[in-house]
Amino acid sequence: MQHPVSINILARALAFLLVMALAPASNAALTAYFQDFESMTPNQGYPPNDLEADGWLVYGFGWDVNPYIGPATILYEYGPFPAANGEPGSIQGVATGEGGPDQGDVVLAKYSDYNNVGQPSQYIQALTYQQQTISADDVGLWRFTYDAKLGNLEGDSSAFAYVSIQDASTFALTSVVARDSTFLPDTWGTYSLDVFIDPSMVGDLLNFGFSATATNYNGSGVFYDNLRFAPIPVPAALWLFVSGLAGLAGIARGKKTRS
Repeated sequence: MQHPVSINILARALAFLLVMALAPASNAALTAYFQDFESMTPNQGYPPNDLEADGWLVYGFGWDVNPYIGPATILYEYGPFPAANGEPGSIQGVATGEGGPDQGDVVLAKYSDYNNVGQPSQYIQALTYQQQTISADDVGLWRFTYDAKLGNLEGDSSAFAYVSIQDASTFALTSVVARDSTFLPDTWGTYSLDVFIDPSMVGDLLNFGFSATATNYNGSGVFYDNLRFAPIPVPAALWLFVSGLAGLAGIARGKKTRS
């Protein structure tokens, strides 16, 4: 069974979100997304390639110690860049021969950035993600669904899938949900993450994707496929209830600020 990653871990491991707003948003509003990678060609290397054409971005950090244990200090960072597709110079690429009956022949292989290791003691966190901008029409519940199985992850390497929302003005992380991929089985399963978008998030940035962290060239690969990001229809009564809760939360925050 997969368990959501704790917010304390994400506060360290997703520190990149404080600067990712510098990346241009790929859409003026959230767009339902599906990708099974079957039309993509492996090992195209640097852009132009199929992943870059599909809007995938990368961002990376070098840490002095494992950010999942922390406290950790950022030694350097890089990105955002368009995603490469396999070697050379890649932290992800489409791969063949790893899919099951529901995944087909081509899947996404996600791993850390060994070109940036530098020293054996450094931990490199490499992120592969899609970015969109929230509009007023996007308020509601959205779900990120994906198939996944463990690849060659070893040692103290770690991985997770996530959806995050970031204030476009202050760069503050306002919402994040994530699921640990570190202890996945080596057989395919389907997993999902839900995020609720309230009216206060209009204009903010939404990111969904995958992270891999490794040191000393330890294996860090995880396979993903059948990615889907789409709204979930919510009954009108439930929608009014959730909207009311969001409004009460906003009032509570306002009172706390004034006190």
